[in-house]
Amino acid sequence: MTLSVLARWKRLSQKEIGASAGMDPKRVSEYLGREDLDDAVYARLLRAIRAQPAEVSVVTFCLESLAAVEASREEMSPAELATVEEGVLESARLIRKALIEAVRRSRAVPPLDIYPMPAGLEALRWYASELWGLLAPFPEDLRLAMAQESPRFQTWALAERVCEESVVQASRNVERAASLAALAQEIAGRMSGPESWRHRVQGFATAHAANALRVRGELREAEAVLERAKRLWDSGSDPAAVLDPGRLPSLEGALRRDQRRFTEALALLDQAAFVGRSPELALIQKGFTLEVMGEYDRAVEALLQAEPLIKEDSRLMNILRLNLAWDFCHLGRFAEADAIGRQVRAVAAEMGDEIGTLRGLWLAGRIAAGMGRSEEARKLLGQARRGFASRKMSYDVALALLEEAVLLLSEGRTAEVRSLTPRLAEVFESKGVHREALAALRLFQEAAEREEATADLARRVLGYLFRARYDQGLRFTL
Repeated sequence: MTLSVLARWKRLSQKEIGASAGMDPKRVSEYLGREDLDDAVYARLLRAIRAQPAEVSVVTFCLESLAAVEASREEMSPAELATVEEGVLESARLIRKALIEAVRRSRAVPPLDIYPMPAGLEALRWYASELWGLLAPFPEDLRLAMAQESPRFQTWALAERVCEESVVQASRNVERAASLAALAQEIAGRMSGPESWRHRVQGFATAHAANALRVRGELREAEAVLERAKRLWDSGSDPAAVLDPGRLPSLEGALRRDQRRFTEALALLDQAAFVGRSPELALIQKGFTLEVMGEYDRAVEALLQAEPLIKEDSRLMNILRLNLAWDFCHLGRFAEADAIGRQVRAVAAEMGDEIGTLRGLWLAGRIAAGMGRSEEARKLLGQARRGFASRKMSYDVALALLEEAVLLLSEGRTAEVRSLTPRLAEVFESKGVHREALAALRLFQEAAEREEATADLARRVLGYLFRARYDQGLRFTL
């Protein structure tokens, strides 16, 4: 069928095809009507028709689409089939446009199927940025399909670029960060080049998938994925350090911090600051780790070391300021925290940083509570909690809710606390939080339902859950 369509498209008669192929026209007619041609005969006729590979691909796609329509007739109405095929056609047009542009831009790019040489890195990364500019506007499923189908998008530099996007989105939209990490893994899994280099890139991409799981609070899953990333990384090689050698230690350090393995976390972050290309990022992570450890003065010191190293990166500067404001809150320096917090919220809103905006609201609520503005604090904490809930950030939901409960119970408003608590156990059960944390949460929930909960109990459970987030072996005691 493919040959017949191509022959009609090129307006070639059977006599003309036969003359070119050295065949009797009657035999040509017979062959064009068959679908089980011998490969040699098929190739001979294809040369006679003078069909280009691109033309063969187009006709093959059309015939496959017709076959798909035929196969779906029994389960879909004509209107439904038309909707599907119109969508496929529009998607194909968009993808064709993107691929044409990708091919055009690739003409001056160094080879993509070998280990990259230092002289070509700038061009390769430029090309990756151009490719990402083409991919970014598409929905997730189309981006993935394009990466799967076109070798143009199967490059180490694009995998690296998408990983960077995943890191950015981790503080804004965790689901998007996870989707981008999965895209980077897909690209790395299909790239060409020496096996050892491919393993190194695959390890790099997989570590970002682990990071997205960590941000989502799925620490057990993150640990398993990170171990797979390290095995891939260690089995590969990158003699020119094309990929940032500090990235995996930095991501692992963040996970170890969340697991409350602080000594390991600090050592990994020091390593990342020493060998990596982003010491400021490692220092910010170190500051947060020290905050989790309760060493707030040292945390402030690490953040102030990082501040002058940040060059024209408003997102990273905002993360630093948010962490610095939290540390000032812990130190009781609420006025300083308030000044920084206002900057954080304004910049997060300007950048469209959804998670940063929510954390800014949470911060504002804590500052208001610390400065004695209870009504304002409850309003801000409630807004933050609802935003966390809409994004399934379960642990943050529970912590913000318990902070609301502390304020309400301090005013004796037990009935309002009772109306808040029924959802808490469900939030944690959905994420597999360990037995001790669930027990503490249920203890508070049951006391609130009896209207016997106190502000002191809420503070104790809140403090425990802050620590239990990073230490699943920690036991709760009254």
